[in-house]
Amino acid sequence: MSIYRLKGASGAVINQSHVLGARTLIGRADDCDLRVDQDGVAGRHAEVVEDDRGGLVLNHLAEGFETVLNGETIERAELASGDEIRIASCRWVLQAPGLRPEKVLTDEAVRSRRGWVPWVIVTGLLGAAAVAWYFGLLPFDLSILTGSE
Repeated sequence: MSIYRLKGASGAVINQSHVLGARTLIGRADDCDLRVDQDGVAGRHAEVVEDDRGGLVLNHLAEGFETVLNGETIERAELASGDEIRIASCRWVLQAPGLRPEKVLTDEAVRSRRGWVPWVIVTGLLGAAAVAWYFGLLPFDLSILTGSE
């Protein structure tokens, strides 16, 4: 029995969690274990199967459709905790309880993306506005705002 689960990250499956079995069929068909009634999802779109070592493998099943793992279209691929699976507009993150998803929660992935560039841009714009005001280049009179004449 697998300790893995798929956690919905976007689309029709957001915030839904599905525990994976030895074989989990994903698609629109009524017999699918993880049923997704969404445009772009085939009847039997993909499956996640447990291999003989206890790992997981993602198999694409639907010709003319696409299964994406970590941003790359696949036919068959081994899975690891933290992998992102996308089918149509639905995304899942593969989670193993108690394990840190290496691809999702690395220090680089969770650190703030904001750097110094936005501050330089804002400072430059404020400086340019101050210079324009000082030389009387603004298209309006600031005395309207201050109430002086």
